[in-house]
Amino acid sequence: MKLNEILYNIDFKGSSDNRNITNITYDSRKVKDGSLFIAISGENQDGHDYILEAIDKGATAIIANGRAPISDIVPILQVSNPRKIMSKIAANFYKNPSKDLNIIGITGTNGKTTTTQIVDHIIKSNNKTSSSLGTLGFNTPSGMISTGFTTPESIELQQILDTIKKGGIKYVPMEISSHAIELYRTNDVDVDIAIFTNIGHDHLDFHKSIDNYFNAKLKLFTKLNKNSLAILNHDDPYTEKIVKKINCNYLTYGFNNDADLNIKEYSLGINQSSAVLNYNNKHINLETHLIGKFNLYNLSAAILCGIKLGINENSIIESIKQFSNVPGRLEKYNYKNNTAIIDYAHTPDAFSNIFKNISDLKNKGQKIITVFGCGGNRDKSKRKIMGEIANNYSDYIYITNDNPRFEDEDQIIDNICNGISNKNYEIIKDRKKAIISALNNDNCIVLILGKGVEKYQIIKNKKINHSDIKIVKDHINENRN
Repeated sequence: MKLNEILYNIDFKGSSDNRNITNITYDSRKVKDGSLFIAISGENQDGHDYILEAIDKGATAIIANGRAPISDIVPILQVSNPRKIMSKIAANFYKNPSKDLNIIGITGTNGKTTTTQIVDHIIKSNNKTSSSLGTLGFNTPSGMISTGFTTPESIELQQILDTIKKGGIKYVPMEISSHAIELYRTNDVDVDIAIFTNIGHDHLDFHKSIDNYFNAKLKLFTKLNKNSLAILNHDDPYTEKIVKKINCNYLTYGFNNDADLNIKEYSLGINQSSAVLNYNNKHINLETHLIGKFNLYNLSAAILCGIKLGINENSIIESIKQFSNVPGRLEKYNYKNNTAIIDYAHTPDAFSNIFKNISDLKNKGQKIITVFGCGGNRDKSKRKIMGEIANNYSDYIYITNDNPRFEDEDQIIDNICNGISNKNYEIIKDRKKAIISALNNDNCIVLILGKGVEKYQIIKNKKINHSDIKIVKDHINENRN
């Protein structure tokens, strides 16, 4: 594509021309002949420090902001915000693939992954083509491909959407994180349906306040045009604020009688749940393998989405019956007289939801044993709160590591322990040993929280192989007798 075409509708200073661009990247390691290199500032690195390296590797043009060398070899074009402009450049380079797709964006503190996967399942079960995108990765016909982020950087995101479009797929249920919105990754993605799950305590290390966090999420909805649709959790207090700001139609779901899709009655079990929903003065009988009251919210949002996509209500309900679980989300393993449950829960709200539901569902006399840690270089204020929640519901707690990154693991554990008042806990920093110790208890539900499907521990800048799921499976297989 010609440089001038890529820069369509973009304000910049400098001299552009019709030179050919064969690749766009913000990573100097991926620069090759014909590349447009975009110098953006990251968490640890600044792309402006790598401009000369990019030119040496064959970059044909550079996008920068102020701090850049003078070059008579390639044009260095100055823009006000390279990261924001990168989103538009990526959309131009891949010819705006989202305009030809039905994008369903799911945002919220908790429930994004589960809701995304349910929507994807409903669509596919009803003879429509769908490819989900989120924490679990990019869903392709040959399986999930990891993208590294809940929502990839704008260049990778537009490339994935282009691949989906060229594959003849029509629907894309995708998780949209607050980071992605604030860092402009989805700025040039046309969203047709936006789903709001909830707002809770998370990512305050990045957003600094809950108001900033919510306002980031809000941008997804204020960008919707009059032909778009918002699907909102009626029971979340932030929904009222969203409704006041949007310019499109919306529907609500929840337990409140005023919700458009109202959860009237429900029954929860450790292996399945059921509910009676009311929509348009019609009762819908729901049966599902998913457990927990919070999953009734996720299912309700997905059902509303399916209905608005034109899928028959009975077909939606039948497809949900066949939906087993989302990997790493309340993933259950029964062994002897115990149940191990692996979940990605890493926020106070997610902790509360899981503990409240499991506490209600456990058998009389059955203990709750919990294994968890907190991420390093992330929101420190939630650690004590999560310790308090685990303390209130657990019979015994194993405090361990969960991606300490560059932070002192002892300091992280101390922060957690500030919320634990009973003496029924121990610290085992080695996560594998902590999990095995927990599994060796009797007549209990073992909650292993924080990592879900993750296959690594992040220690400093290294990813060390680790899988909670594999550890549990191996231990059960080794102790079948």
